[in-house]
Amino acid sequence: MKTCRKKSGICFIIFTFILLSYNFSFAQYEDIQAVQFKNGSVVYGRVIKMSVDEIRIETKDGKIISDKFDNVLSLIKNGEKPVDLSKPRHLWKTGTEISYIEYEEPGLMKNKGMMYGIVGSYAYHGPFMFKAEGKFACGQVDYEGGTWDGTPLTIKNIPDYMLEVRALLGSDYVIKAHTITPYSGVGYRWLNDNSQEKSASGYKRTSNYLYIPIGLEYVVNLGNGWFLGASGEYDLFVRGKQISSLGDVDPGFNNIENEQKKGYGVRGSVSVEKRGGKVGFAVEPYIRYWNISDADEEIMTYYGIPTGYVFEPKNISTEIGCKLAVTF
Repeated sequence: MKTCRKKSGICFIIFTFILLSYNFSFAQYEDIQAVQFKNGSVVYGRVIKMSVDEIRIETKDGKIISDKFDNVLSLIKNGEKPVDLSKPRHLWKTGTEISYIEYEEPGLMKNKGMMYGIVGSYAYHGPFMFKAEGKFACGQVDYEGGTWDGTPLTIKNIPDYMLEVRALLGSDYVIKAHTITPYSGVGYRWLNDNSQEKSASGYKRTSNYLYIPIGLEYVVNLGNGWFLGASGEYDLFVRGKQISSLGDVDPGFNNIENEQKKGYGVRGSVSVEKRGGKVGFAVEPYIRYWNISDADEEIMTYYGIPTGYVFEPKNISTEIGCKLAVTF
């Protein structure tokens, strides 16, 4: 009799444990609002079965989707902010870009030509988004304008160099297969023009821009590792400095540093990206535009004797290009 009671007690404990485990598992299922798979797809609905071998999800329209549990990347629970884990948490890009650039001081001069560069970036996607990116480009531009006395002047194949670095911080918002990422940060742009190498009337000009990018990125998961994206950005101009090395024309002249305080930039791009297991690729056409107001006047001297004032006039810069990158 005691043995039977003992066995009955053990069976009751086991049954109770199984029942509690089932209820606990069911409660755990109820908390799940979406399942993200390793191929980048996201399925929203109610998990009706989950084991070491299989997972089944019932979508809101009544469809039953079944897959191997090994293919699951992450479970998104109610009350948690969804994170687009179909986008790797650590994403590196490196590649090249080609662009056409045009710089104009309306009514005074124009530079235009082709630039060729290398680009690289690192992005982290998790509770927040962080991205660091950089670019270095070089090329040749043609100058159309005049000398200081108004004589028309054309200079061909002027060497130009550009460097740009940016740090961005934002947050990913996931709506099914769509990811929207607002972001902001800080950027620095350096442009060096060397017309003194091609003409006795030319001199080195260096532009320095410090700005705050404020933008929005949108990415849609097309399935099978394909992604389509677009971005738009407003660049809040903080401060700039234009350095004109007039000593290249005549060593008696001083170099001028004009402070630039007003302006803005805008940029936009579209992208097509294919992500594989370890390596993928991305193609991204883009346009970038700057509109900078007149700079402060600075005194020009000749062997230390003031001869007048020099200011940097309003200028407009437009760059249209395409980026080709490898992702890993």
